[in-house]
Amino acid sequence: MECRRSLIEERLKSRGYKLTKQREAIIKVLESLNDRLATAQHIFERVVETTPGTNFSTVYRNLDLLVQEGLLRKTSFGQEASYYELVVTDDHHHHMICKECGRIRCIDYCPINDMPLQEDGFMPVDHKLEIYGFCKECLKNIDLLKDERGRERE
Repeated sequence: MECRRSLIEERLKSRGYKLTKQREAIIKVLESLNDRLATAQHIFERVVETTPGTNFSTVYRNLDLLVQEGLLRKTSFGQEASYYELVVTDDHHHHMICKECGRIRCIDYCPINDMPLQEDGFMPVDHKLEIYGFCKECLKNIDLLKDERGRERE
């Protein structure tokens, strides 16, 4: 993990950005997420635990900077809040989102490899795949709810 943080810090420095206390705290929080996604609010709450006095706008501006520099990916999943995740490596993945509990799971499968895109002379530069459905825990609850409703009508 220390290696990832160093890579991020080196990239920022090489592009002329200073490594402020707040920026360091944000990077540490992002790295501690272990490749999970988090909202700006969640990241902010974790940052102020170690760097009190940091305000939300500072965190938000830095998240935007990291997105702009290609170190973070920002995704909304059709929800109110955007989610952030580190993209320091060439890690490529997509997401499955539970419509009931909002749990987000990363999947490694990528359908773009199976598509004949270049036959038409089209050169893709970016893409994302989001699959919406129900996780197995919520699906159990939905099935239980259906069973209960069925019994009430009998």
